[in-house]
Amino acid sequence: MPPVKKKPNGRREARKTALREKIYETARELFSTHGFEATTVVQIAEAADIAPATFFNHFTNKSAVLHEMTGEVAEHIQTLVDRQLKRPVPAQERIRGFAEATAKDIAAAEGLARDVLLELMRSPSRPAQTAPYLSRVYEPFARIMSQGQAAGEVRTDFDAAFLSEMVLGALNVPFRHWMEDAAFPLRHGMLRAADFACEAIEPRAQ
Repeated sequence: MPPVKKKPNGRREARKTALREKIYETARELFSTHGFEATTVVQIAEAADIAPATFFNHFTNKSAVLHEMTGEVAEHIQTLVDRQLKRPVPAQERIRGFAEATAKDIAAAEGLARDVLLELMRSPSRPAQTAPYLSRVYEPFARIMSQGQAAGEVRTDFDAAFLSEMVLGALNVPFRHWMEDAAFPLRHGMLRAADFACEAIEPRAQ
């Protein structure tokens, strides 16, 4: 008997994955240009040169695309903190660097960042749990506090985890203001909050 030929599942899956990525990137571009609310599935399908039905083979609706983008944002925020961890500078400069980089990246993405972050904020969390968009940065921030304590740059009358919560809480205030009002000066607010947090964690006189 001649050998049974295997179905080209590998190639079929590769084409399926490539098409999904094309739809995803097309949607991202349209969301960035026109905004999430103003973009329709029909527009995404036309720009991706597919039928609307093909879109629905890959995503339930356009909100599903937006929700998937929240994972990228959470990863990017964690990357920004990890980048600060590698800097050979005092803890206070790391905090300011994180605030500056976050504000800069959000400003560069403009409307899309706002839509994605709003979706990320809607992610479910239980009472007393960390907000979903901050959960991945508490531990790296605690390491920044711990290293700062070891270097004599950060107060030691509170533990590193508590200080991490307080610093991120301060940075979250201007962020929430911006989420409620797009005209809020995010960079100015973030840097002011960073200065306040940096002063609050200064070592105390013995």
